[in-house]
Amino acid sequence: MKLQLTIDAKHLDVEIDDVVAGLLAARLGLPEGADHCDAIARHLSEVSAPWVLDEEHMRKRVLRRLILEIADPALLMRHLMMDWCSTYQLGPGRRHACNEAM
Repeated sequence: MKLQLTIDAKHLDVEIDDVVAGLLAARLGLPEGADHCDAIARHLSEVSAPWVLDEEHMRKRVLRRLILEIADPALLMRHLMMDWCSTYQLGPGRRHACNEAM
């Protein structure tokens, strides 16, 4: 996912993996199936301020912040379980650990 952040009126282009974007969307409580680009860009712009040094430093700062936000083992497991369940199409009628996870 390519994002353009605006930090202190300066633009910063950042690219994050879709899985990482999905984890952050889950952490932020964004609705499933929607386009989260704008919401994620807005959030990362806010939490990464203020702008210091150069673009490379700011990219590293954004990525460190991103790691801290999604480094929740329970969130990670829930996201991976939902992905696994949807891949194997295990719905509510089937008795499996996915049913308890969702």
